[in-house]
Amino acid sequence: MQASSSYLLAIDIGNTRSKAALFHQGAMVSDGSMETETLEQGIGEYLKHIDSAVELQIGWVSVAQTIDPNSWNCLTRFSKVELHEIDHRYPLPIGNAYATPETLGMDRIVAAIGAKQQVIDDPVLVIDAGTAITYDAVDAERVYQGGGIAPGVSMRFRALNAFTARLPLVQAQLDVPLVGDSTESSIRTGVINGTRMEISGTIEAYQGVYGQNLKVFLTGGDSALFENHVKNINFADSKLILKGIFHILTHPSHL
Repeated sequence: MQASSSYLLAIDIGNTRSKAALFHQGAMVSDGSMETETLEQGIGEYLKHIDSAVELQIGWVSVAQTIDPNSWNCLTRFSKVELHEIDHRYPLPIGNAYATPETLGMDRIVAAIGAKQQVIDDPVLVIDAGTAITYDAVDAERVYQGGGIAPGVSMRFRALNAFTARLPLVQAQLDVPLVGDSTESSIRTGVINGTRMEISGTIEAYQGVYGQNLKVFLTGGDSALFENHVKNINFADSKLILKGIFHILTHPSHL
C-alpha cells in the first residue's frame, strides 16, 4: 500500500460483538467482526497489514460502552490518526426532528443515513431486526423523523418463558408452519409469524404516511427471519451503520 494513501475505519460497537469496515478511495475494501470485550486487540489485528505511513481516520458508534481509542497502543505506529466519536453532538448530513436527540440511539440514525445516501430522492424506512426491532424513517426532504422500538424475536421467546409457569424457552427457526401442532411449534409460529405480520403491517402504515415511493431497508442479526417472508422490503443490507459512519465522515454537511 502506498504511503500517501488515506484510509477510513468505521466501527459499530455492540454489546457483545462489534463490526468494522475499512474504506479506501470511497469504497469498502474489507469488513469483519470481533468481540467487543477485546475490541482494541481485534482492531489491532484488523489493521496490522496496513502501512503505518498512511493517514487513518476512525469513526465509531457505540450502543454498549464508552471507549477511548486515544489509549490504544495499536494506533501509535500510524503517522496520522483522526478519531471521531459519533454521538448526538456530532454534525450530521441530514436534519433531525427527534424531540429528544440526546436519548436517540446513534446506531438508529446512523443506519438511516447509511440507507438514505443510497436513495437520495425518496423517503426511507430502516428496520433493524436485532435484540429489539427498530423502525427509523427519513423523509424525502432528508430529515430524520424518528420511528418505533419493539421487542425482538429472542426477547419475545424469553418473555413467554419467564412470565408463564409452563411455557418452554424456544429457539427461532427460519421455516415455521402457520398452525403449530405442539406447544413448542405453537410458540415458534406465534412469535415468528406474528412478528413477520407485525413488520409487514408497520411497513404498510409507513407507506400510508410517506407514500409508495418509500424505500424499505432491512438490517440486523435476525434479518434472515424476515428478508424473504415480508413483502415490500426493497433492500437487505447488514452494513448500513458502517456505511452511515463512512458517509458522515466524508459528507459532513450534505447527502
